[in-house]
Amino acid sequence: MIPDEVVKKVLQAVDHKALMKLTTELVRINSVWDPAAGTSEQGAAEHVAQWAEKRGFGVQMDQVAPGRPNVVVTWEAGPGPRKLMFEGHTDVVTPGDPGAWQYDPFGAEIKDGRMYGRGTNDTKGNLCAMLVAMDAVKKSGVPLSGSIVGGVLCDEEDLMLGVLDFIEKGHADDVTGAIICEPQDDLICTSQKGAVRASYTIKGRMSHGAMPLSGLNTAPALAKLINGLHRLEQEAVDQLGKDRHLGWPSFTPTVIQAPSGGAAQLNVMPGESRVLVDVRTIPGQSHPHIRDDLAALAADVEQKVQAHYAAYDRQLDLDRTRDISIEVEFLTDRPCTKTDEHDPVVVSAVWASREVLDAEPEYAGVPGATDGTFLWALKDIPIVTMGAGDRQVPHQKDEWVDVEQLKSTADTYALAALHYLYPANQRSTTA
Repeated sequence: MIPDEVVKKVLQAVDHKALMKLTTELVRINSVWDPAAGTSEQGAAEHVAQWAEKRGFGVQMDQVAPGRPNVVVTWEAGPGPRKLMFEGHTDVVTPGDPGAWQYDPFGAEIKDGRMYGRGTNDTKGNLCAMLVAMDAVKKSGVPLSGSIVGGVLCDEEDLMLGVLDFIEKGHADDVTGAIICEPQDDLICTSQKGAVRASYTIKGRMSHGAMPLSGLNTAPALAKLINGLHRLEQEAVDQLGKDRHLGWPSFTPTVIQAPSGGAAQLNVMPGESRVLVDVRTIPGQSHPHIRDDLAALAADVEQKVQAHYAAYDRQLDLDRTRDISIEVEFLTDRPCTKTDEHDPVVVSAVWASREVLDAEPEYAGVPGATDGTFLWALKDIPIVTMGAGDRQVPHQKDEWVDVEQLKSTADTYALAALHYLYPANQRSTTA
């Protein structure tokens, strides 16, 4: 058990005013990765680095790509085997049309208990909560055993170059547990879906829309691919059922392009089309098998469409080349993750949540991937994902976070770090 006076000491050190100030400052820095517009994570990263340096943390800035730095914030609490990582990202997605927003996307305006702006929810608010929590534990003076590293990473919203660079440079080598700071509405998320993303390219022959038989239409192959993807999804649903935290597996065609590039015209039958597929997986699915199934689908559809055209051409007494082809390219392969609920980092998160919210925490899963995917997959680091913010709000217009929930999240992060690094708890996972 951790004495009440120790818990109180850490909570009193959490500076909610500093949290709101830092969140406001970061939201007002446009950190959308948009080279054409001249925006990137650079300004947000520099601001975090300056903030952390002023508070006596070790700070290292690693340039992952031009204008895209990681900031590594470290603090050695005392001798001990445990190293806790907090992870948050500085990039945000585009606001789209600012005129569609009721509030300035980069204004950080507070109204009726909510702060509005791009990144308030995903995930600058939680990033600031983790930094303020680290500062609270540090300045509380409570004797602890181990260390904390804050990974303030770039490019989470796209290729996750930031976390890959963080791992490559060795920053994750000694991490024994990680808290991924994402909007999960106070849920304790011990699992997250995996992702296999693929692109199908169908090549036929372009022709005039009035003379389609002089070309080779890719539309039948498109239709069969989409039907085949739905069949693969049904098979996965039948075999695996519904995961209690992550829901159903899915094989979703998300982008259908015909033609695959350039302008579409009503009187032109395109010679090439494309389908992008976003497969989301749950524990029990084999990614290599999924890739094999997606490749087999391409070969099967190609064969069936060629047979279809052969039969149709015989009916029309038509002699033409039927060289339609389908190629599949794999774009992303991220495994699903699952951390045992008895792992010390999960136990610490649950205890902290219970202390702050005075309620029994609810377990859940993350419907998408996070930077934690690679920490878990490449370094075997137990991860738990938690933070302030409605899970349906990220990437929407008028993105917001509840101010009081954000403050309680900073408290929870601070107590989670206290519990994880408290010397007596390193001999027990149930304290």
